[in-house]
Amino acid sequence: MRYLVIFVLGAVLPIVALVAMALSGILPVHATASPSWIESAIASRALDARLERQARGLQNPVKPTDEALLAGMKSYRNGCAGCHGLPGKASAWGSKNFYPPAPQLAEGTDMNAAEMFLVVKHGVRYTGMAAWDGLISEQEMWQVVTFLTRIKSLPPSVAAAWTAPPA
Repeated sequence: MRYLVIFVLGAVLPIVALVAMALSGILPVHATASPSWIESAIASRALDARLERQARGLQNPVKPTDEALLAGMKSYRNGCAGCHGLPGKASAWGSKNFYPPAPQLAEGTDMNAAEMFLVVKHGVRYTGMAAWDGLISEQEMWQVVTFLTRIKSLPPSVAAAWTAPPA
Protein backbone atom coordinates (compact mmCIF):
# COMPACT_ATOMS: atom_id res chain seq x y z
CA MET A 1 0.00 0.00 0.00
CA ARG A 2 2.85 2.35 0.81
CA TYR A 3 4.30 1.96 -2.71
CA LEU A 4 0.94 2.76 -4.24
CA VAL A 5 0.76 6.01 -2.27
CA ILE A 6 4.31 6.91 -3.31
CA PHE A 7 3.45 6.14 -6.96
CA VAL A 8 0.31 8.28 -6.85
CA LEU A 9 2.12 11.18 -5.23
CA GLY A 10 5.15 10.94 -7.51
CA ALA A 11 3.59 10.17 -10.87
CA VAL A 12 -0.10 10.91 -10.94
CA LEU A 13 -0.28 14.03 -8.78
CA PRO A 14 2.06 16.13 -10.97
CA ILE A 15 0.00 15.25 -14.05
CA VAL A 16 -3.24 16.18 -12.28
CA ALA A 17 -1.65 19.43 -11.09
CA LEU A 18 -0.49 20.28 -14.62
CA VAL A 19 -3.94 19.62 -16.09
CA ALA A 20 -5.54 21.71 -13.33
CA MET A 21 -3.14 24.58 -14.05
CA ALA A 22 -3.85 24.37 -17.78
CA LEU A 23 -7.61 24.34 -17.33
CA SER A 24 -7.53 27.22 -14.85
CA GLY A 25 -5.67 29.48 -17.28
CA ILE A 26 -2.41 29.68 -15.32
CA LEU A 27 -0.16 28.36 -18.10
CA PRO A 28 0.93 30.93 -20.72
CA VAL A 29 -0.34 30.35 -24.24
CA HIS A 30 1.00 33.32 -26.19
CA ALA A 31 3.57 32.59 -28.89
CA THR A 32 6.31 34.72 -27.33
CA ALA A 33 6.22 32.94 -23.94
CA SER A 34 9.13 30.65 -23.13
CA PRO A 35 8.00 27.06 -22.69
CA SER A 36 8.90 25.10 -19.61
CA TRP A 37 11.67 22.53 -19.95
CA ILE A 38 9.18 19.72 -19.52
CA GLU A 39 6.87 21.07 -22.22
CA SER A 40 9.79 21.39 -24.63
CA ALA A 41 11.13 17.94 -23.79
CA ILE A 42 7.80 16.17 -24.19
CA ALA A 43 6.86 17.98 -27.42
CA SER A 44 10.28 17.45 -29.01
CA ARG A 45 10.43 13.78 -28.08
CA ALA A 46 6.86 13.15 -29.25
CA LEU A 47 7.56 14.76 -32.64
CA ASP A 48 10.87 12.91 -33.06
CA ALA A 49 9.31 9.56 -32.15
CA ARG A 50 6.40 10.01 -34.56
CA LEU A 51 8.61 11.11 -37.44
CA GLU A 52 11.07 8.25 -36.86
CA ARG A 53 8.23 5.76 -36.83
CA GLN A 54 6.40 7.14 -39.85
CA ALA A 55 9.59 7.64 -41.93
CA ARG A 56 10.69 4.00 -41.76
CA GLY A 57 11.19 2.70 -45.28
CA LEU A 58 10.43 6.05 -46.97
CA GLN A 59 13.08 6.80 -49.61
CA ASN A 60 13.87 10.07 -51.36
CA PRO A 61 13.23 9.52 -55.10
CA VAL A 62 15.03 12.74 -56.14
CA LYS A 63 18.68 12.47 -57.15
CA PRO A 64 20.76 15.47 -55.98
CA THR A 65 21.54 16.83 -59.44
CA ASP A 66 22.27 20.53 -59.90
CA GLU A 67 18.89 20.88 -61.63
CA ALA A 68 16.98 19.26 -58.75
CA LEU A 69 18.91 21.24 -56.12
CA LEU A 70 18.26 24.53 -57.94
CA ALA A 71 14.56 23.69 -58.24
CA GLY A 72 14.44 22.90 -54.52
CA MET A 73 16.27 26.13 -53.72
CA LYS A 74 13.78 28.15 -55.79
CA SER A 75 10.81 26.51 -54.06
CA TYR A 76 12.42 27.07 -50.66
CA ARG A 77 13.03 30.77 -51.39
CA ASN A 78 9.44 31.21 -52.61
CA GLY A 79 7.57 29.24 -49.97
CA CYS A 80 9.77 28.57 -46.96
CA ALA A 81 12.37 31.31 -46.44
CA GLY A 82 9.87 33.76 -44.93
CA CYS A 83 9.70 31.57 -41.82
CA HIS A 84 12.89 29.50 -42.10
CA GLY A 85 15.44 32.12 -43.20
CA LEU A 86 18.00 32.75 -45.90
CA PRO A 87 21.78 32.25 -45.84
CA GLY A 88 23.22 34.41 -43.09
CA LYS A 89 19.81 35.96 -42.37
CA ALA A 90 17.40 34.36 -39.93
CA SER A 91 13.72 35.11 -40.41
CA ALA A 92 12.97 37.94 -37.97
CA TRP A 93 9.46 36.81 -37.15
CA GLY A 94 9.91 33.07 -37.79
CA SER A 95 12.72 32.86 -35.27
CA LYS A 96 11.22 35.16 -32.64
CA ASN A 97 7.43 35.27 -32.78
CA PHE A 98 6.51 31.67 -33.50
CA TYR A 99 5.94 29.07 -30.84
CA PRO A 100 7.88 27.00 -31.10
CA PRO A 101 10.29 29.14 -33.13
CA ALA A 102 10.57 28.06 -36.75
CA PRO A 103 13.85 26.23 -37.32
CA GLN A 104 16.22 28.34 -39.37
CA LEU A 105 16.85 25.78 -42.09
CA ALA A 106 19.20 27.99 -44.10
CA GLU A 107 21.79 27.05 -41.49
CA GLY A 108 21.16 23.30 -41.92
CA THR A 109 19.13 20.64 -40.18
CA ASP A 110 19.70 17.33 -38.42
CA MET A 111 16.48 15.87 -39.80
CA ASN A 112 16.82 13.17 -42.43
CA ALA A 113 15.13 13.47 -45.82
CA ALA A 114 12.21 11.15 -45.06
CA GLU A 115 11.36 12.92 -41.78
CA MET A 116 11.62 16.34 -43.38
CA PHE A 117 9.39 15.22 -46.26
CA LEU A 118 6.71 14.16 -43.77
CA VAL A 119 6.90 17.54 -42.02
CA VAL A 120 6.59 19.40 -45.33
CA LYS A 121 3.75 17.20 -46.57
CA HIS A 122 1.67 16.96 -43.38
CA GLY A 123 2.80 19.97 -41.30
CA VAL A 124 3.17 19.86 -37.53
CA ARG A 125 0.18 20.26 -35.25
CA TYR A 126 0.29 23.10 -32.67
CA THR A 127 3.00 24.96 -34.57
CA GLY A 128 3.02 27.39 -37.47
CA MET A 129 4.16 24.63 -39.86
CA ALA A 130 1.35 24.13 -42.32
CA ALA A 131 0.83 21.05 -44.47
CA TRP A 132 1.84 21.56 -48.09
CA ASP A 133 -0.06 18.47 -49.26
CA GLY A 134 -2.29 19.45 -52.15
CA LEU A 135 -0.57 22.83 -52.57
CA ILE A 136 2.60 21.61 -54.26
CA SER A 137 3.49 18.28 -55.81
CA GLU A 138 5.33 15.56 -53.92
CA GLN A 139 8.13 15.96 -56.49
CA GLU A 140 8.51 19.61 -55.47
CA MET A 141 8.44 18.64 -51.78
CA TRP A 142 11.23 16.12 -52.36
CA GLN A 143 13.25 18.72 -54.29
CA VAL A 144 13.04 21.13 -51.34
CA VAL A 145 14.00 18.32 -48.96
CA THR A 146 16.91 17.27 -51.19
CA PHE A 147 18.16 20.86 -51.26
CA LEU A 148 17.83 21.31 -47.48
CA THR A 149 19.51 18.04 -46.55
CA ARG A 150 22.52 19.06 -48.66
CA ILE A 151 22.58 22.75 -47.82
CA LYS A 152 25.99 22.53 -46.13
CA SER A 153 27.57 20.63 -49.03
CA LEU A 154 26.04 22.11 -52.18
CA PRO A 155 27.88 21.86 -55.50
CA PRO A 156 29.70 25.12 -56.31
CA SER A 157 27.19 26.34 -58.92
CA VAL A 158 24.23 25.75 -56.59
CA ALA A 159 26.07 27.25 -53.60
CA ALA A 160 26.78 30.38 -55.65
CA ALA A 161 23.11 30.71 -56.59
CA TRP A 162 22.08 30.10 -52.95
CA THR A 163 24.35 32.75 -51.49
CA ALA A 164 23.73 35.32 -54.23
CA PRO A 165 21.26 38.08 -53.32
CA PRO A 166 17.71 37.17 -54.43
CA ALA A 167 16.76 38.64 -57.79
